[in-house]
Amino acid sequence: MKRGWLRLPHYLILLWLIAAMLASAGALAQAGPSPGVVITPKMVSWETELLAGEVKIPVITGLSDAELENFLNFQWEREINSFVEGIRAEAEAFHRELGEEANHWLPFQAYVDFKIGYLDERFVSLPVVYYCYTGGAHGMSFQVSNNVDLAAGTRLNLEDLFLPGYDFCGVIAAEVNRQRAENPDYYFDETMAETVILPDHPFYLTSQGIVVYFGLYEIAPYSTGIPEFLIPYEYLWEGLKPEIQAIAKTK
Repeated sequence: MKRGWLRLPHYLILLWLIAAMLASAGALAQAGPSPGVVITPKMVSWETELLAGEVKIPVITGLSDAELENFLNFQWEREINSFVEGIRAEAEAFHRELGEEANHWLPFQAYVDFKIGYLDERFVSLPVVYYCYTGGAHGMSFQVSNNVDLAAGTRLNLEDLFLPGYDFCGVIAAEVNRQRAENPDYYFDETMAETVILPDHPFYLTSQGIVVYFGLYEIAPYSTGIPEFLIPYEYLWEGLKPEIQAIAKTK
C-alpha cells in the first residue's frame, strides 16, 4: 500500500519536540499524593477566519504536593497552547502567501483531547491526542502520553516499568506481531515482520495492561488511525516491578 504524507509545518516539528522532551524528562519534584486525586477538563474553543477548534486541557487536583500539581498543570497547558499557537502562526503565514486567492480560504482546525488511561494515588497515565487540519484530503493526529510516578515525582519511560534484565521489548514486540497477524489488512504489508519496540517506546497504562501505540503512517495507512495494542499485565508479569503489579491486582 502506498504511503501518503502531508507537508510538515513548524507546529508538527514543535509537537515532536514536545514528545521527545516528555520521553526524556527526569525528576520533576518530590510528591506525596493524597487520596482524591482527580483530573478534570478545562475546555477552550474558538472560531476565527483563520483557525477554528477546541481543546480539552487536563487539570489535576488532589495532590498533597502543591508544587508538583502546579508544575504538571502548567506543563500540560503550555504544551497544548504551544501546539495551537503553532497552527495559528502557520495559518497566518499561509493566508498571507495565498494573497488574492485567500478568498477561497478554509480555516485551519486544531483539536486536542485526552483520556485517562490510569489514575490513582501513585500513577497518572494520560494520553493526549492532537489533531490538526491544514488543507488537503484530511487532517493529521498525534498522540503524546503523560506518564508520571506521583510518589517519586518523575516521568515514566516504558523501561521504568520493568525489572533490570527483563526482555520486555521482545515480549511486547511478539504480542504486537500476534495481534497484527489477526488483522493483516489494517497494516502495511512491508512492516508486518518489522515490529520494533524500544525502551522508550510510547505507551500508556490502563487497569488491564500496558498499551503501546504507533504514529499515523508508521505501520498502517491513515484509515487505521493511531494503532494501539493492549499488552495484558499477565503476559509481562515476571518482569514487572512490584508497584506496577499492584495496578493489576486492583482491577
